[in-house]
Amino acid sequence: MFRCRTAWFSKSVNEAHLKFWVQEGGTITGWRKADFIFSEDATSSDTLRIYESKDFLWDKVTVFHSLFLSTCEKRQSVRSVSIGHYVLPPVSVQHGKDYSRFIDLFMDSLQKYSGELSDYHSKHFPCLNCGVCVCLTTTKSNEM
Repeated sequence: MFRCRTAWFSKSVNEAHLKFWVQEGGTITGWRKADFIFSEDATSSDTLRIYESKDFLWDKVTVFHSLFLSTCEKRQSVRSVSIGHYVLPPVSVQHGKDYSRFIDLFMDSLQKYSGELSDYHSKHFPCLNCGVCVCLTTTKSNEM
């Protein structure tokens, strides 16, 4: 499931998650070289160091809650789980809310969308009345 992927694990992460990562073909590495960074506690000292790094401040790394791995294990799939639901922001961003309620989302509990889906292309906007695509042309004055 995680073959050819690397991850860093905070000391706050349950050892079972780490073992599952390795069992499914993942490799453990330093956080600066990892494809994924996992933590269970935004206040953990090793996670705090990542939040204070230039890489984090410049949006080069994202910390994910390790519950992502639990969900992957339950579903026996990584493709059916949206990792975006497991972003673990710094405590200052969490505003003291019960963040675990945000993390504990399952695809089955999400409301289904019944409308028509279409791809978004920059500079192309579908007309809400007739559905015809409207293209905006770029001029030199618009590019500045």
